[in-house]
Amino acid sequence: MLVRTLPLLLLTVAAAHAGTKLETVSRDLSGGKATAISTWAQGGMMRVETQSKEPTSGSTMIFRDDTIYAISHKDKSYVAMDRASMKRMAEQLNPALQMLQERMKTMTPEQRAQMEKMLGTRIPNGEAQPAPEIKRTSRNDKINGYGCTYVEVREAGVLTDELCVVPANALKGSAELMASARKMSLLVNDMMASMDAPWLKQMAQKQIQNFEAIGGIPVISRHFVDGKAQNETSLSDISTETVAASMFDIPAGYTKKDMMAPR
Repeated sequence: MLVRTLPLLLLTVAAAHAGTKLETVSRDLSGGKATAISTWAQGGMMRVETQSKEPTSGSTMIFRDDTIYAISHKDKSYVAMDRASMKRMAEQLNPALQMLQERMKTMTPEQRAQMEKMLGTRIPNGEAQPAPEIKRTSRNDKINGYGCTYVEVREAGVLTDELCVVPANALKGSAELMASARKMSLLVNDMMASMDAPWLKQMAQKQIQNFEAIGGIPVISRHFVDGKAQNETSLSDISTETVAASMFDIPAGYTKKDMMAPR
């Protein structure tokens, strides 16, 4: 999924010239299907496509001009998310988020664990959340021809992610992807600032902080829940190419929708 794939490239902003295409595969390790994801980046813009056998059931995300566009091919529509629209959405959602925060305080440990599992993150109960521990290990591997070293991410001593990392200059074309991905991540971080939920803001900030501290580019990552790997994302190919400007345009004939409108 996009949320797990793009942050793998949020490290440093480097000089960028040619466009880049990245191919990754995300796998549900509990027996679910594998999903192929293609990402193009050029000139600070990005396009991410989730592949599907059915032409109308895949998804596309485009980032350009400080706006994230979520495109639905099924009904030929799209929603645009920028700072102004996210602020309007926050004004509508904040009362519900405040209620959720209050409800979390009275949840049983089992209910809280279920909620955190659904959201994929630990939710602090009003207390300051300790910074994740990021540790480079002595374990080495070779993934799709790239020699890498494992890095572990732990929260409150519990393993949440492991990533096999290669030096940033080992992947040709990585600079363009890093520049675009970091730019988009900073936008998301700014958007979250208007949401009245500290744990949401921490999630956005953590993505930037964590992956700047990894010290390279992961060619494979695994996310763990309760000590068991739940999903895995691996790099299958990366190449440099000139990307047509039209790749970052909304398809002709698609209708803009309000992201808060009922679906």
